Amino acid sequence: MISKIAFALFLTLALNAKSPLDLFNKINDTKKSLAQTNVDKTHLSKKMQEIALKIKKLNKEILELDKKLDQLDLYITAQKQKYQDAMDQINSINSTINAIDRDINQKKKEFAKKISRTLGAVVAKNISGEKDEESILLQEIYEKYKNYNQQEILKLSKSIEQKKELKRALIAKRDKISLGISNVQKQRSEYLKEQNKKKKLLAKLKRDEQIYAQQLKNLYKRQAAIRATLAKLNIVAKEAAKEAKKRQEELKRRIRELENLRIASSKKRKRALREGKKVEYKVVTINSVKQYSSSYTTSNITKYYGPKTIPPLRGPKIVKDFGTFIDPIYKIKSFNDSITLVSRSGDNRVYNVLNGKVIYVGNNPMLGKMVVIEHSNNLHTIYADLDRISPFVKVGYLIRKGSVVGKIKRKLIFEATKNGKFINPKDLINL
Repeated sequence: MISKIAFALFLTLALNAKSPLDLFNKINDTKKSLAQTNVDKTHLSKKMQEIALKIKKLNKEILELDKKLDQLDLYITAQKQKYQDAMDQINSINSTINAIDRDINQKKKEFAKKISRTLGAVVAKNISGEKDEESILLQEIYEKYKNYNQQEILKLSKSIEQKKELKRALIAKRDKISLGISNVQKQRSEYLKEQNKKKKLLAKLKRDEQIYAQQLKNLYKRQAAIRATLAKLNIVAKEAAKEAKKRQEELKRRIRELENLRIASSKKRKRALREGKKVEYKVVTINSVKQYSSSYTTSNITKYYGPKTIPPLRGPKIVKDFGTFIDPIYKIKSFNDSITLVSRSGDNRVYNVLNGKVIYVGNNPMLGKMVVIEHSNNLHTIYADLDRISPFVKVGYLIRKGSVVGKIKRKLIFEATKNGKFINPKDLINL
């Protein structure tokens, strides 16, 4: 069966080929196309890939915390009545201890008063030194009062000691109860700590996703801006610009979808916990891929077979590649029709890659400064995200291969089209 399909494919290619070389190129293109359907590359910038990895890591950490928090919650709930009863006893003991402390303090004051009166009477007696009838009578009264006071002092002293003993016994009982529920208290403390940790991770996840989504929006906006400019210049079809705008709307929808999926997953997990059912723990992701590349690739991308030329940067390094990519967070499958380059040599000048004519010089909030050059054989090259444009680059000017187009600060977005369709810039330039 496979051999029949292969033979039919070969026959179709052979009938449409103009020469053996053309047939060979078509076969290679078909192989690449088949391979591309099996392997989708992630052609995002390095920074976006790093943020995407951080988001995935944060989601896993939050998932692990959810597991731990659920286990702690189940334990605390199961021990809730025991814990409450123990806390009621402790509160009751504490109230009793406070009452005892107040009683002890009151008795200590009485004790001090009686001691003071006793000592005062003794001092007064010693100072007077009188021996008349009245003083003898006072002496007898004093002796009786002293004996009574001493008995009262002794009673107070015993009462205070008894109260202290009772307090010590209550404290020992309280400590014993506290020890019995110490693990519950420890788990409650751990729960609050982990809950706070989760709150911080969720805030970080939200920030990272906002940064990632904004960069993805900017990527789509840049593509839409380039395609709109090229459509106005009649270099590419208007549909190319429309499709880029669709992705921006899809991204907004996907952001809402991911949030709704997380809310639904959290509710489902909590319901399962309440009902004592098995809980599934898995990172919430968007599974379905929204495709924006297959029809676009077929109608707006072509293969370039011409000779290669110089790159637009000295010592170029690709930081974002040409081709199909699936955004790993929101699962939007798209086609990147440019490459993003940085210079490894430190030379920040941008060079024209072929003799041609400048047909567009402009500035765009999303693209920075941008230049479009028309070459022979209906070939166009696009230089975007320029920081400065050479004063010798004006619309209508002829420009030679190797001439400076402008300068970049960080990176260059470079695109190329052939007969109104995008080509892989790597097929045009030497890297």
